Amino acid sequence: MMLKNQVMRCLSVFCASVWVSAAIANPSEAPASSRAPALTATAAAAATPSQQHPELTVEGTIKKLVSKKKEIYVSPKDGGKKFEFYFPDNAQFFKAGQSVGFDALKEGQKVRVTYTQTGRRLNPVKAEILE
Repeated sequence: MMLKNQVMRCLSVFCASVWVSAAIANPSEAPASSRAPALTATAAAAATPSQQHPELTVEGTIKKLVSKKKEIYVSPKDGGKKFEFYFPDNAQFFKAGQSVGFDALKEGQKVRVTYTQTGRRLNPVKAEILE
């Protein structure tokens, strides 16, 4: 179910960006009532999925942790396939709103991981310890 919601969210962002791009490129062809408001270059770039991937989240339990590789495996709370994350050096970690290091993560903890996806690769941005 969570994957379905993520796919729907990505699809809506993509459709909206295509519609906005078409309206900006050909404003005279769109009826006045459906013309998109003018966007700044920054907003238009942010709306393009190929340039920036939407942030997704997963909540679950850390089933395996490999400290050397800054790697965790998370089983989603609503079931399904395990997520495998390799954290880059610039990833952020939080517990009770406070910044912590990767070493604060432990197997069995409940976490929320925020990530982007490029193809099949999951790119974690931050992890929040929930308990």
